[in-house]
Amino acid sequence: MTEERLDSDFAFGSVLGGRLNVDEFRNELEAIYKLHAAKCSDYTADSADRLANYRFSASMMGIPIERGMLGRLAEKFFRLKSIFEKDGDVKVADETIQDTLRDIAVMCVLLKLELDGRGRDFSA
Repeated sequence: MTEERLDSDFAFGSVLGGRLNVDEFRNELEAIYKLHAAKCSDYTADSADRLANYRFSASMMGIPIERGMLGRLAEKFFRLKSIFEKDGDVKVADETIQDTLRDIAVMCVLLKLELDGRGRDFSA
């Protein structure tokens, strides 16, 4: 799909209050990638397994990795809910709303890749 087609076919105005520029979307994906790369350095730098931290956590709880990842996603969504309910007035500001949303995006992609790697297809 060409950039021109993307720009003309997808108007997100009703959802985002204005038309989403393809460059804005690409820039956000780049920011998500950079956050993921930085966190990989901290969490899984010495491992060839990009999900080593999630596997470790899941194994400690005796649950499958996908359930462990869903638990982490639930924590992120709960954080968003809490921040929104407080109108952004948070006491610990080390993770912005933007960071939380990017973490959710990364976790969703990692979960998809994990399921793809196991040949899991949940389509109806």
